[in-house]
Amino acid sequence: MNSTPPHPKVTIIQVAELAGVSKSTVSLVLTQPDKVSIKTKEKVRQAMAELGYVYNRDAAALRSKRSGLVAIMLPTLDNPKFTELATTLQQGVLERGFVPMLLSSNDELDTQQRLMERLKESNVTAVILCPATGTDVNWQNALNNSGMVIINVLREVPFSEAPCVLADTQRGAFLATQALLEQGCHALALVGGPSLSNYAHFKEGFEQAVHLHPGTPSSQYIPCDNTRQAGQQALNDPALAQVIAKVRTDDRAAPVGLLCASDQLAYGVLDALPSHGLSVGKELKIVGFGDLPDSAVLPCPLSSVAYRSGDLAEHSLSILTALLSDQNVPRRTLIDVTLIKRASCL
Repeated sequence: MNSTPPHPKVTIIQVAELAGVSKSTVSLVLTQPDKVSIKTKEKVRQAMAELGYVYNRDAAALRSKRSGLVAIMLPTLDNPKFTELATTLQQGVLERGFVPMLLSSNDELDTQQRLMERLKESNVTAVILCPATGTDVNWQNALNNSGMVIINVLREVPFSEAPCVLADTQRGAFLATQALLEQGCHALALVGGPSLSNYAHFKEGFEQAVHLHPGTPSSQYIPCDNTRQAGQQALNDPALAQVIAKVRTDDRAAPVGLLCASDQLAYGVLDALPSHGLSVGKELKIVGFGDLPDSAVLPCPLSSVAYRSGDLAEHSLSILTALLSDQNVPRRTLIDVTLIKRASCL
């Protein structure tokens, strides 16, 4: 019986010759495409298509002891900011020649731990992680010391050896508090926050703005979860209710300024205003954090501290590339923020 001889395997050298580039350039296109010009990538990929070259990622993973997978693990995908971040990171991982894997920890430590164990068993190349609330630094350092590449994004694990990329919450809180003071608020409240990994920086920005104000504004802290439901209950806090009551009984009193640790929390406060007989402007002025898409289209548009998910993703991916090339990276990278002023603080 006649048999068809096997088709000769196309090599990376043949691809390089047809594309008119070096073998190392073809290798870069396959493994670190962000380091190659668009024109060169097009030439190499066209040569691959003409020759029928297929990159064997499994074989490459055996040689490098890495799977080629980059996991993106976030607490939830319900939050539009997390969804935007996930989409941007996924595209960037693909452009760098890796296979993205999107995971959700549900903001649960046990789920996060089990997922990380499976990723470690799979020799995942790296994990871009928004840590679950309460992530233990010793647990993360043990993973990092085992050789697992971890990059924290949006939330910090204090004293972790893994690099992190964060929005500048201290500056954001400072700008928001400053805006409330400029609107004449003499009594201020920081609502929510303690569950935030960077709450200390958020609180410091709030306190700096209060301290630098030429007047003598009073300030208080309303600890609660950073959710819409918690915001709906925040106005029941006795200390805050007492301050608001003074504003309602004195037409000359300045409004109370609320800095909410998240937009969702601020939405809850806005939801609860009618049931308390309150309104934005006369009794309260409010600023949120995160600038979710709905903030601009609420019946009372919400002022909010904004940051770009694209900036978070870009810096996280640059750190990923540097770590995989055994380069030193900063332990902490801050992304700039801006205050978007809308009706809730005007």
